[in-house]
Amino acid sequence: MSTVYGQHALQGQLVDSTGRQISNATVTLNHTISQKSWTVVSDEQGFFVFQVPNGKYNLKISCLGYEELIQSEININDQNLQLNKILLKADEQFIEAILIKGEKRLIEQKSDRMILNVASSILADGMNALEILQRAPGVKVDDDGNIQMRGKSDVGVLINGKLSYLSNSELATLLKGTSSSTIQRVELITNPSSKYDAQGMGGLINIVMKRDLTTGLNGSLNLFGGGGRKERYGLAFQMNATLNRWSVMGSFNKAYRGEEEYRYFDRFFEKRPQEQFARMSKQYSLTSEPLETNSAKFALDFLPTERTNIGIMWSADFGSYKNFNQGYNNILYTDEQLLSNTLTNNAIRSQWNTHNLNLNFKQTFSHEGDELRADFDYMYADYDAHQLLISDFQKTAVQDAFTSTKRNLSPSVSKLYIGKIDYSKPVAEGHLFELGWKSSSIEADNNSINDSLKSQQWVHDLGNSNHFKYQEQIHAGYANYRFEKGKWNMVLGLRAEHTKAVGNQLTTQEKFTRNYTNWFPNASLSHKFNDKNNLQFSFGRRINRPDYEDLNPFRYYVDAFVFYEGNPSLQPELANAFELNYSFGKNLHVSMFYTDVNDVMTNVLTQIPDRNTTIRSVANISGFRNKGVNINHAYPITKFWTSINNAVLFENYYFGQFKEERIDQRQWSYTLQSNNTFKIGAGYSAELNAQYVSPETDGVFKRKSFGNVSAGLMKQVWNDKIALKLSVNDMFKTMSYSTTSRSAGVRMQQNFNLDSRVLLISATWKIGADLKAKPKAHPENDEQKRMRGAN
Repeated sequence: MSTVYGQHALQGQLVDSTGRQISNATVTLNHTISQKSWTVVSDEQGFFVFQVPNGKYNLKISCLGYEELIQSEININDQNLQLNKILLKADEQFIEAILIKGEKRLIEQKSDRMILNVASSILADGMNALEILQRAPGVKVDDDGNIQMRGKSDVGVLINGKLSYLSNSELATLLKGTSSSTIQRVELITNPSSKYDAQGMGGLINIVMKRDLTTGLNGSLNLFGGGGRKERYGLAFQMNATLNRWSVMGSFNKAYRGEEEYRYFDRFFEKRPQEQFARMSKQYSLTSEPLETNSAKFALDFLPTERTNIGIMWSADFGSYKNFNQGYNNILYTDEQLLSNTLTNNAIRSQWNTHNLNLNFKQTFSHEGDELRADFDYMYADYDAHQLLISDFQKTAVQDAFTSTKRNLSPSVSKLYIGKIDYSKPVAEGHLFELGWKSSSIEADNNSINDSLKSQQWVHDLGNSNHFKYQEQIHAGYANYRFEKGKWNMVLGLRAEHTKAVGNQLTTQEKFTRNYTNWFPNASLSHKFNDKNNLQFSFGRRINRPDYEDLNPFRYYVDAFVFYEGNPSLQPELANAFELNYSFGKNLHVSMFYTDVNDVMTNVLTQIPDRNTTIRSVANISGFRNKGVNINHAYPITKFWTSINNAVLFENYYFGQFKEERIDQRQWSYTLQSNNTFKIGAGYSAELNAQYVSPETDGVFKRKSFGNVSAGLMKQVWNDKIALKLSVNDMFKTMSYSTTSRSAGVRMQQNFNLDSRVLLISATWKIGADLKAKPKAHPENDEQKRMRGAN
């Protein structure tokens, strides 16, 4: 052991009861007087080493699958100290990790969130972030990319703890372009504290990206290929280097995702007095949706002192998405007499280019938990879409033949500025205060230019065009008080958010302004009865603001008879959420929840039967209530087979009125999911996932049931440096998207035959080399790791 001037080495080795060395254990050394701390991770041989001055120290060791160990009163006195081998005892009831070469358990249940460890999943390779969310317990994603959690829509999505602020369609595009190989874990936060943004009536989903902070040069290369009806392939490369007080990371990901779907959309109109028979519309389309995504990231961290961390990160996402839709729309009487036969060709080409810049700072002080954090983020997003819609009307007994050709150009630019500062201060044992401020400003410029082809000349369609500018500023402050004594734990919080928004429709010279302040109290109380039984109650108030796409009244045409338009009259919705959680050990977690929402925003339909037209939009109705129970149970069936099962039973109730029509939709629904992992031996492991979602109501729509079964096999080779994976998603082809609705005398049903059965083969190569003989010890904790990975 070498000695740094004025300091001495403390070294030890970690082993289990069989004598096997334990790597990747977190070892923390605390000075008993100054409370100064150092943290290192044990190496592949189980060794750890500190360079510290003379003094008395306490040593704490923690590792997944083992009981925590604390050694007190370790003296360093003018010489190096070599500890005896340290034995860590296996935690027999520990289900928080599956010990397959140190991989975390696939699903973890914490007191305030459920965690899906994507990096531990065999089935995740080759997927994008939106597909990962679709397989998260209690989460559903519809065909438009809208996300629900435990039956509640309007879920806030965070990337590395930061709200995305994107519109629903832009967020869906971003998540489709985010490869699973870049994701470490997904956190499902059902009732967040006041420290988080109040946005997200349905809770928050935090997507945590990968970041390797191991000392030395480390990286990975991932390749995958396969497909369903169309081919899919991609690669991901990431390198990290940490030396002394510097850490640098770079990554690049590229993927191609072909997809082909079959869509059926039928409408049945009520019989009118002047007609002998009722009418119906039958639509069919075949869509080809090639998606090309690219992303790059660079990050640099510097620790000028042991208590100061400064970081900068740049990331970019760019790619293209095409939707080629060909089909027909037949309008006929119920006696099969054909009124209209239209052949449709709808081609959409879109591309995007997004850049993010983050500056972050963290300063810790002498006492544990006393810290100051600051962040600044800037995002520039450039989105451009071109649509060409050709409707070829065939000759029928009541209609002459003609062709309608329309085009739409939709350039969009968004700029986002965010600044935030957080401070936490322990004032006494068991008492912690947290204060914070956050300001954000978004500027969105959306232009929708519609033209029609007449006499071989493009004619501007002023009535369907609109140039929309939107500005929104949100200033927020919060205060949290945390108290812990004995078996009791309490959190009280209050957050205030002031919102100022201005929407300007330049084409029609219409303008609206929103200026309001909301208060968001939050409380949590928990009691630990004994080592196994814990009870927690929480309350939180949430908000969901309409995004600028929903406020923009421009039209998006599905075909000549169906289109979507925004609603500039939308108001924010406010929700009160209550939750009661019970935990039995680390195996069983039960949650009962209730959410009451005022002025809920939901999808609504406007029917114009005389023109066979359906308009889809979003509007406020009186309210929405959601209640239910969530049960999560983990059970080691055998030494090599662990089963993690989740069940959600909930009722959705939408009530109110849209125009002259009363909305009263109420239904009980449930979701079941089983995740099974198998440690077969000889480097082999497997994963089996099954999911079933019962019918449920979503505003005026009712979705039919669906399910899927997926399986994967992994083989570790070359001293576990290369992982080979084979997976099949939705192997029995039971995944579908089907809805029904009834509005203004028109009954609608749609069915999407998804391209969901996908076979993928992947290989991941782990790259690593030490830049030093031993890890560098410096103050570190989980929050700092999260901040370093901030996007």
